[in-house]
Amino acid sequence: MPWVEIYAEFFPEGVDPLNRTYYAAYVLEKGLHCFVITYGKSHFYVRPFCDHDFGIEMAKRVADPDWIRQKSSKRFAGRRRKEINAYISNSALEIESGESIDYLHATLADELEESFGKYGKFGSSILINPSIGKEDLGVLLDRIVSTLREASRFTLPRTTYITDENEIQKYDARLRASILGREPEQAEFSGASHEIVGVDFVFSGNEDFSLYARGHRKVAVDELDMNSLRQYIRVQGVPSDKVLDIRVKVDREGQKSYSRSLKASLDFVVDGANVTLAQGKWLRFNEDYLNQLNAQVDRILIEEVEPDLLVIVGEEEDLNAAATERHGYTSADKDFSKIKVGKGTLVEAWDLYRDTTAYAVKFGKSQKLGYVVDQAMNVLEILRNNANTVELDINLKAYTLWLGFDLVKVPESLSASKSIILKQKIDAWARQCRNMNIEPRIKMSLCRKKSRDQLV
Repeated sequence: MPWVEIYAEFFPEGVDPLNRTYYAAYVLEKGLHCFVITYGKSHFYVRPFCDHDFGIEMAKRVADPDWIRQKSSKRFAGRRRKEINAYISNSALEIESGESIDYLHATLADELEESFGKYGKFGSSILINPSIGKEDLGVLLDRIVSTLREASRFTLPRTTYITDENEIQKYDARLRASILGREPEQAEFSGASHEIVGVDFVFSGNEDFSLYARGHRKVAVDELDMNSLRQYIRVQGVPSDKVLDIRVKVDREGQKSYSRSLKASLDFVVDGANVTLAQGKWLRFNEDYLNQLNAQVDRILIEEVEPDLLVIVGEEEDLNAAATERHGYTSADKDFSKIKVGKGTLVEAWDLYRDTTAYAVKFGKSQKLGYVVDQAMNVLEILRNNANTVELDINLKAYTLWLGFDLVKVPESLSASKSIILKQKIDAWARQCRNMNIEPRIKMSLCRKKSRDQLV
């Protein structure tokens, strides 16, 4: 314990304070099924071998969705990445689009109280309180096996494990490329607010981090981020095929130090594949998640595009010019006077506006289109926080993303896009618009590069 070492001189000779924690795990097997009952901190050691879906799949079959006490969820776009929501007086489950549910604390269905107890906590494991003795554990486990074969009572947006080794190797290669800056999608270290271990929340405190790998020095880092990681790889000369062998050492005051693999420390979404990395495992967004996300982005009003602007040959400025010359739009492209947040900080509010609607324009493939969503979200954050130092010259009632797709034809709907990252970003942006009483809208055109003859 670090504080004991600091004040060692004040302890009597021969007194060496110890921080002892006892823990245990019971393994019970029957046929093809294996259950582990954990006590103390043994869940930390058992968790990597658990069925990731077990707890949530049980919740879908035994919990009452109208009597939820607490939920925890993850997001993959927007400002909020992890959330814990507590409900007053047991309320109906509320799930916003873009949420992936990690944990539920719920009242169980009335008819199941005798079998499983009145309340339950469901994460990667379950915590229930049936009135049984230890001699009835076998009967309880049989009931659990039987319950998992039943149909779900409700749906939950969630991620599920990928187990195919070829797929895992393919996504590992994408992750290595991202770490080394060779992949458009960005890996980042997991948010440090809290982590769910089984059915318990573990909150981050004041930690110190070090990076190390076999055959290379251990280096303490001031900030655990991608810049520090890339600097470590470069300075220590870690080969590209050994990058995922790097480990992160965590020192936390009052607790024993531990380490985890780099892969278990990162978040990464593989665009176009509906796949994400979490806690070192590759996960696929389940059908409930995708259906809800697609339904939400398709709620956004699609604004009709002027016929002569359906296909734009050139760049964004060509659309801006045509829109201002022929259709009554006003250009705000590269106008940094609309929003000001401080000396030396330039913010481009939007590209076009007309009446009470602002238009943010971007051409390209999914990653480029994602940039304009990020920019629009930043503008909303500035306005929401009253950080703008000048008064807006527009009564902003609607905010439109004008997307120029570099495709053969315009998607029939936003949900038809294969980019889950783009849809997650648009959904988060639309939700923020509505929270500010601004109507989110979308316009969709096709973009075409100018030929050499047109460039002359």
